Amino acid sequence: MKDCERLFEIILKAKQGDKEAIEEIIRRFEPLIMNSVKGADEEIKEELRQDLIEIIIRAVRNFEIK
Repeated sequence: MKDCERLFEIILKAKQGDKEAIEEIIRRFEPLIMNSVKGADEEIKEELRQDLIEIIIRAVRNFEIK
């Protein structure tokens, strides 16, 4: 199975409230998240990381399957 197909399955599970699926999505995007905050001041880096995780979770929950 292709990685994008697997991610789609994980997203479907996350939309149904599967906490492990949500954690898997966060793990998959963690390198991108960390890369996005690496230039930020140390005092706000973790806050930015948490904000990005919340954005990802909301995006998954709002994802519409057509």
